[in-house]
Amino acid sequence: MRERADRVIPQRAITVAIEGPPSGRSYGVIANISVGGACVLTDASLPLGRTLDLELSFFREPAIVPAAGRIVWISGNQHAGALRYGLEWDAGSRDARLTSLIAQASE
Repeated sequence: MRERADRVIPQRAITVAIEGPPSGRSYGVIANISVGGACVLTDASLPLGRTLDLELSFFREPAIVPAAGRIVWISGNQHAGALRYGLEWDAGSRDARLTSLIAQASE
């Protein structure tokens, strides 16, 4: 069984640009985030199991943070335009910079 990472609910918005098919570029916001993954709110329709290339924008952080994550769960209502995606970071996305920004997001 995988150990669950502590989730951080950001005190300031973390926005995300989602690259790739089927819908091209989409946008969303992070509902919660950890060193293991994130919950993304968006109106984009994306399939379970897809790996996404992401560009995270943290408050007062001048540089975009690239990351990749696989969709491990989906909830919400597509017709209402509100979907939640649970993402698990790829191993290459778990770097020191992202980890530091996640810790700062709760401050």
